[in-house]
Amino acid sequence: MDSNSPSPKRRKKLSADEIEARTRAILILTLAGVLGFSVIAILYGLLFVYQPETQSPNDAAFLKILEPLMFSIGGALTGLAAGGALGKRRDDDE
Repeated sequence: MDSNSPSPKRRKKLSADEIEARTRAILILTLAGVLGFSVIAILYGLLFVYQPETQSPNDAAFLKILEPLMFSIGGALTGLAAGGALGKRRDDDE
């Protein structure tokens, strides 16, 4: 290597708080994407797919499984968002 050539850029090491914030952001975005895709798929199925007058047993079982799953994802999103805000607030108080 020539002594006049610039050295390769080195990345700044992230602190524990920065790593936690990035991890929390990735989790929130992923869960929000899954929840959003699920809602859009259900709405599409209700609005644009032919629905017979009686609900099939398979559809009923699918919706029974999907309902608590969507509530769980929504609760996890709320917990992640609130946990990050409350953690910062406690740090500021001390």
